[in-house]
Amino acid sequence: MYTIKQAAARSGLSVPTVRVWERRYGVVHPERTPTGYRLYDDDAIARLIAMRHLVEVQGIRPSQAADQILAAGTDISGLVDAARAASERVAPDGAPSTAADRAGEAVEAFVAAARALDVATMERVLDEAFAAERFESAVDHVVFPALRAVGDAWSDGSIDVAMEHAASETVRRRLARFYDAVASATGTLDLIVGMPPGGHHEIGALAFAIAARRRGLGVLYLGADVPLESWRVAVEATGARLTVIGVVGTADIAAAERVVATLASLARPPIVALGGRRAGEVRRTADGTVVLPDRMDETIAVLQGLAASAA
Repeated sequence: MYTIKQAAARSGLSVPTVRVWERRYGVVHPERTPTGYRLYDDDAIARLIAMRHLVEVQGIRPSQAADQILAAGTDISGLVDAARAASERVAPDGAPSTAADRAGEAVEAFVAAARALDVATMERVLDEAFAAERFESAVDHVVFPALRAVGDAWSDGSIDVAMEHAASETVRRRLARFYDAVASATGTLDLIVGMPPGGHHEIGALAFAIAARRRGLGVLYLGADVPLESWRVAVEATGARLTVIGVVGTADIAAAERVVATLASLARPPIVALGGRRAGEVRRTADGTVVLPDRMDETIAVLQGLAASAA
């Protein structure tokens, strides 16, 4: 959730414009804190960006643009993508910078901030990435590459463990906000997500959990280092029919295999999906075990299909 100042920055509008479009046209309906402050979610940001595109790029009057935004069936995502394409920056040599260029610059800025233990700059880089793209695209293009770059720098000794931890924790805090902001609308449980015993690199699993929630799936997120017995308890207590296990490091491979075997031994074994850099290296000893794609959108599409088949 975002304050009105953050919503304005993310949508490319002024705070007064956000207030006018809210009050006069009703394109957003922010929640209020107990003290009266407005809070905007990702859907509200998308509607503001879409309306700005209609008004500033297509030249539609605000009242007509608002009618279009509020009409059933309007492709808000398409308008947001069009708005972002129209606002492509121009490089110093006059050539438009590509999305890949901008993502690369963001990754470099994040790594430099990690080296300086500059949390404020790391947070700004993340905020700008999430403002520029949908959550799933920002994770694929900036967040995961930035964390991999920090991890590689730690491996070669050019970044201290304190810097790596600060970077990971900064990302985790940002993702936690998204998770809390997108609680399941149905209240039903579709899948359990977590790391195997000893698995501590949970950011990818948390990002998957958020993306699944954003698509309307009910998620129980267990987090890092979930013991074998706890996986069994969680599945039996909830009746979950689908589980997702993160497999990031080499040590996670054997640990994930033990989780797969434990879940396969249950009276009602769930479907098991494996995600992460090392997921393809897990021996799939249980029938129906699935390795998820690398890209976030593709992963969620697979999870939606698995959840529907398990229902």
